[in-house]
Amino acid sequence: MRRNPIRVLGAAALTVLAMGACAKQPPPVAPAAGNLPLASPTAAAARTTVPQVAALGVTEVDKLFAEAKLVPILRYHPEVLSGEGTVVGTDPPAGAIVLAGDSVTVLVAGAPGPTLQDYVNAHRETFVGIAADANGVLVVGIHQQADLAREIETLAQLANGSAYRIQTCPRTFTDLQRVQLELARRDFVAGADKLSFAMTVDPLACAVRLTIDMSEPDIAQLTARYQGALVIQKGSVRRGG
Repeated sequence: MRRNPIRVLGAAALTVLAMGACAKQPPPVAPAAGNLPLASPTAAAARTTVPQVAALGVTEVDKLFAEAKLVPILRYHPEVLSGEGTVVGTDPPAGAIVLAGDSVTVLVAGAPGPTLQDYVNAHRETFVGIAADANGVLVVGIHQQADLAREIETLAQLANGSAYRIQTCPRTFTDLQRVQLELARRDFVAGADKLSFAMTVDPLACAVRLTIDMSEPDIAQLTARYQGALVIQKGSVRRGG
């Protein structure tokens, strides 16, 4: 897989789109065809319920949505000042029955915070995430189909003079969340339900990083199945995932 690092500098305010408001939201980025693993028929048929997250913070939303096997798409609403930073609703609404792995729009009051990290976290359909590389330089993973010129201008303002680099990726954070949900079913190899593992979205790798103690043939098979969306690091961890 080819990734293209671009070095930039950056600081300033951002405008995000409000759900149902007049402000403009960057259009969602469609994942490239064939890049995402196909869910099994069983997974496709599984249903779940949209959790009640009104008045909660974004961090709590992520936890509850992971438990519900759903992908939250954040939409900040700068015009809503009451309860800034908390959820004011979802679409579909809480209690709706949907397919596991579906995306649910989460409407958040106010605007994201003023930092580069806040902006990246608030635009999961454009970015993979942000992390420091081995040299301590911040790396921003961005989808290869994003409007790079526009995003570079915004990121440069928010970086406030700090050095960072941009790395283009074939998938977004939202795409990789779906991979995590599939892995969390613990059926990716025989006996996976008894294995201990940890996983995270890694913007440096443009992939989900899975830390697990499993055989080399199983690692090769699983890595091939996810076509670059998964990197596996051998190692023992406490029961998790």
